[in-house]
Amino acid sequence: MLIDPAEIQKVANMFFNAAHEDIAHSVNQLYEALKRKEKAPIDELLEEMIFEIVDHFEMEEEMMKDSEFFGYPMHKAEHDQMRKELYELSEEWKSSRDIEKLRTFLEEKLVPWLKLHVAQWDSITATHIGD
Repeated sequence: MLIDPAEIQKVANMFFNAAHEDIAHSVNQLYEALKRKEKAPIDELLEEMIFEIVDHFEMEEEMMKDSEFFGYPMHKAEHDQMRKELYELSEEWKSSRDIEKLRTFLEEKLVPWLKLHVAQWDSITATHIGD
C-alpha cells in the first residue's frame, strides 16, 4: 500500500472524504500492479485512477461554483495543473511502458500533492460548502 486513506486529512464534507478514500484505493491498486511489474492490468488501473481523480475534481468544482466559493479560481487552477500532469503521464505510459517512471510519479508527485491539496484547499472548500 502506498497511501493509507487514514493519512488523508478528513474534511467537513462527507462526499469529499468518500472520494478521497476512493482515490487512495485506486492509487494503491495501481501501485501494487506496478510493484509486481504486471503491465497487463496497469493500462486499466491507470485509467481508473485518472477517472476517479478527474471525476472528483469535476464534482468538487461544481459544488464550489454552486456555493460561490471565493477560492474557486485558485483551487481549480491546482486541479487543472494535476489534470494536465495526469494526462501527460498517461500518454507517456502508453508510449514508453516505463513502470519506474509511473511508480516514481505516484510516490514523489501524486501522493504528496494529494495530501497537501486536501489539507489546504479541500479543507477550506469543505468548510465553506459543508455537508
